Amino acid sequence: MAVVRREGQSSTATFRTKSEAEKWAGIVEAEITQGKHLPNPEAKRRTVRDLLERYKRSEIPRKRDRTSPARYANFWIDRIGDLKLARLNRAQVVEIRDELAEDKSPATVNRYLALLSHACTMAEREWEWMDSNPLRKVGRLTEPQGRVRYLSDDERHRLLRTAKASSHPHLYAIVLLALTSGARKGEILGLHWKDVDLAFKRAILHDTKNRERRTLTLVPPVVIELKKLQKVRRIDTDLIFTHPATGKPNPFYFDKAWREARQAARIKDFRFHDLRHSCASYLAMNGATTAEIAAVLGHKTLAMVKRYSHLSDEHVRGVVERTAAKILAND
Repeated sequence: MAVVRREGQSSTATFRTKSEAEKWAGIVEAEITQGKHLPNPEAKRRTVRDLLERYKRSEIPRKRDRTSPARYANFWIDRIGDLKLARLNRAQVVEIRDELAEDKSPATVNRYLALLSHACTMAEREWEWMDSNPLRKVGRLTEPQGRVRYLSDDERHRLLRTAKASSHPHLYAIVLLALTSGARKGEILGLHWKDVDLAFKRAILHDTKNRERRTLTLVPPVVIELKKLQKVRRIDTDLIFTHPATGKPNPFYFDKAWREARQAARIKDFRFHDLRHSCASYLAMNGATTAEIAAVLGHKTLAMVKRYSHLSDEHVRGVVERTAAKILAND
């Protein structure tokens, strides 16, 4: 650890080698002499706890998922809450990052880092509590490519058959909608009748993950199922899919029926969210471009849909091979 005290000011930092510490100390002393190095008084007075408690009050309520960010914030408060912001440095965060990586996935560790980094950015740019964000140069862990599990033709037929035979009044419509539109579970359960136009075969999603409105195309089998539900719709709510007994939204009310249908169809290692992957995979295999798949799924960038590119490649290869077979048949 290196400490510089000069002209009533002090700065502290941790380095791996003595030469790095000496080099830093020389720069800081020169800056203090020139009047450039003036530590933020708020950073010397405020703690990481102050930072994150304010972040919890002002920023987390704006997030769709408040539970996870609050958990990340409380973790940092427990670990380094009493640390002054002026003493928060990259080396400390890297050490904790590596500890987290021992029993958490890279993606989860990166979320812990992202929350603290965003809080520091707010403190730097808006609250004027810090002069810079020490996490800006903290490396993130490499995340494995997201899994792509989609239904084979046989699995799809079996699942739709068991879902249709389910005693749950909404299961078949929900599965069919997820499989053909690529909508998320929460998006489907948040659909209102006023947002559905069966004549034009479309539905409008207002509350999406990226907060942008998106239109779902309703294929004929989905329209048929929704028309059936429309005939027996509840009058006390405009939601399409609610708990049959309470009439209230419940993200878990069809989970038991979903598990039973999946088991009856003899399908393993398959989650409800994989219906979304199945939709994207079918699009790729039928020649849709990455931009078109991104539009259907509601992704802002193409990075998330690159996982399906190999399926598009297979489709293109098949088209080329079939075409070549025809034009070279008599040569």
